[in-house]
Amino acid sequence: MNFHAKSILLAALAFCTVASLQAADISGKWKADFETQIGHLKYVYEFKVDGEKLSGKAFRDRDGEKMTIEITEGKVAGNDVSFVENVKFQDQEVRIEYSGKVAGDEIKFTRKVGDIATTEIVAKRDKDAVASTASVAGKWKAEFDTQVGKQKYIYEFKVDGDKLTGRAIGDIAGEKSDTEIAQGKVNGAEISFLETVKFQGQEVPVNYKGKLEGDEIKFTRKVGNVATEEMVAKRISDAK
Repeated sequence: MNFHAKSILLAALAFCTVASLQAADISGKWKADFETQIGHLKYVYEFKVDGEKLSGKAFRDRDGEKMTIEITEGKVAGNDVSFVENVKFQDQEVRIEYSGKVAGDEIKFTRKVGDIATTEIVAKRDKDAVASTASVAGKWKAEFDTQVGKQKYIYEFKVDGDKLTGRAIGDIAGEKSDTEIAQGKVNGAEISFLETVKFQGQEVPVNYKGKLEGDEIKFTRKVGNVATEEMVAKRISDAK
């Protein structure tokens, strides 16, 4: 084999090695439930990946006793995943170490609870959360009656992970507004954000909480301490 052929082969092998070590895309929500020495545990893991760094939260439920734990020491190298969850149990902090391997929409973890127990568990990607989060993006319209008259809105939503941004473009009897959405969140099919509107020279916070159902979002819209309204926003089909 000549020098040129060897160079090509080595470059190809190097490329394959680098490609195989690229961090797996595990951003999003994963679910697991399993038996332990202290009872049945249900988990939702919310992962965020930045290069090889893994962060996020672990939402834990033990017979209705719920906890939210920050993930630490998180790493992703190729399909290998590891992180630490520090849990308080009987007034003591217990270190739980996870090491796992991604296989499609599953992560097979070894879960080591201090020096007490080691359990094999499987976390599965929450596909419903992924689909709901993605489908919120786009344009939505709503019309509804309020104490100050009929209102028409166009909502332009953008989604990045669980963060919701965009604009609320309103029309109250011909008086138009264009407001940047703030504090926006998407959690599966649940949506919330803040619109701050000016009314009679004052800023009024309008808080939205809603649930996505197909091509509709059913919102509760709380206008300061003045009024609470139920409304429905419908997807603008040509903006999908």
